Amino acid sequence: MNGNGGSMSLQGVVRLPQVPEVVPRQHRMPTGGARITSLPEFAKVLDVYQSRGYCEVDTARVYGNGTQEAFTRSVGWKERGLTLATKSHPEGHHGHSAASLPEKVEVSLRELGTDCVDIFYLHRADRSVPFTETLEAVDKLHKAGKFVRFGISNFAAFEVAEIVVTCQQRGWVRPTIYQGMYNTLTRSVEAELFPALRRYGIAFYAYNPLAAGILSGKYTSETDQPEEGRFSNVDSVRGERYRERYFRHGMFEALQIVRSVTEWKGLTLVEVAIRWLVHHSGLRIVDGGPDAVILGVSSLAQLEQNLDAMEAGPLPEAVIKALDEAWKSVGHESTPYWLGNLEYDYDTRTALFNI
Repeated sequence: MNGNGGSMSLQGVVRLPQVPEVVPRQHRMPTGGARITSLPEFAKVLDVYQSRGYCEVDTARVYGNGTQEAFTRSVGWKERGLTLATKSHPEGHHGHSAASLPEKVEVSLRELGTDCVDIFYLHRADRSVPFTETLEAVDKLHKAGKFVRFGISNFAAFEVAEIVVTCQQRGWVRPTIYQGMYNTLTRSVEAELFPALRRYGIAFYAYNPLAAGILSGKYTSETDQPEEGRFSNVDSVRGERYRERYFRHGMFEALQIVRSVTEWKGLTLVEVAIRWLVHHSGLRIVDGGPDAVILGVSSLAQLEQNLDAMEAGPLPEAVIKALDEAWKSVGHESTPYWLGNLEYDYDTRTALFNI
């Protein structure tokens, strides 16, 4: 629970190797509804989640208005033997510079109560400084024992290629995980990013598997006025971004295509969305694959529902066909999978080619 009395929503990254594995992630801090509002409640969720074979926790410095890492420490993630990841967001210009990044990491480590995390991510690209500067700083942190594995999130595919090649040529730690937006109604990562990740041996962790709640069944039209959740805060940058991404007429038309078939088959939108990712998407999850799905959890019942869906089998052919039709109807207006404008506040030719 945050210092202002808000509640914490838990998210989890789920992989299905031979023994299922999840990475729970507290993310947003909405109020009202069935939410994780106390450490004992969070501990109970983790008890159930770990009892089913899941063991990773994913955090970030910016989640929960900066309180999520400390919340995770308070629930005893280390004592539980959980694997842990955190992410650094640039939060403005030069946030991932050689001068700024190390301090950001130290703050996260202090909040988490550790001197090393299992996975460290760059939350998004900082295009105000050359990638070489950021990557060298990341490598120094790795050599200092601050993290084990390096991940990136929300970068464009050509930026991923630049990062991997730069790290390889200079002997720096290379990214082995990418967190990106992916669901049955948002598949833009498939055409370009997935081939790049496969080429460079990078696993993909999908966030927004329910399209930020569109595939939860809670919303029926772009005229809805949610009182909580990502779409409720229309005055925030994050709220505006999510509404632009998902709260659109075309998205709800696509949703209706899916809804009609799921109701006919007696399935819920949530289980259809999750089972599609596991069995029919571009992810490599079954049979020990390296990819993962980030699932939102705001109650114990939701955790169990989501894990049941992850562990269920493939979908009926009619449902798969409807999902493909829905994507075709909305794919042309899908937002980019990367975050931010692809504009750089430095001379890229000088940074890349010394000219």
